[in-house]
Amino acid sequence: MKKLLFTVVLAISFISVQAQEDVMEKAKTGSFYVGANIGLPLSTAGDVSSFNFGFDVAYLFELIENLELGALVGYTHFIGDGNYYYNNGNNVAYIDYKDASFIPVAATARYYFADHKFFGGIDLGVGINVSGDAKTGFYARPKFGFDLGTIALIASFQSISGGTDYNNYNGSNYVTGSGFNSFNFGVEFGF
Repeated sequence: MKKLLFTVVLAISFISVQAQEDVMEKAKTGSFYVGANIGLPLSTAGDVSSFNFGFDVAYLFELIENLELGALVGYTHFIGDGNYYYNNGNNVAYIDYKDASFIPVAATARYYFADHKFFGGIDLGVGINVSGDAKTGFYARPKFGFDLGTIALIASFQSISGGTDYNNYNGSNYVTGSGFNSFNFGVEFGF
């Protein structure tokens, strides 16, 4: 019985090591992608910002036919709406909506359809706040693309869950945002 158990454990270990070596070999044959996008803030992000732009760099390799996996790092910036002043006689609010910037660090995956012409994908990770009143949070970006060869056109929904709290001039909380969301269009270059 001990010999049989030892043989099974040894076989599973060999298969596991071989699978890891196969994935590492496939990772060496991957491709880099560099993309840029512009977007319209949605939800609470639309209340405190007027425009979004960003860029990213990804490395993807084909794990199985039509499925690519990899890693992504980028930069995304939400342009603040500026000053907001409200006075209804009883309440006065003065708020300065500042720009918010994030560095997304994520795992990325995409699946190709129709002879590698269309793809659907997702980036999942963390959006690290680097400026503004926003907070670091979970980063998710489902996307759909049209591959033209070296260039791909991409539409995506970007969500960073960190949120923000904007206070008025006397320090009371006026706007609490659940996160920064945007609908983006972009272009990506593969090499």
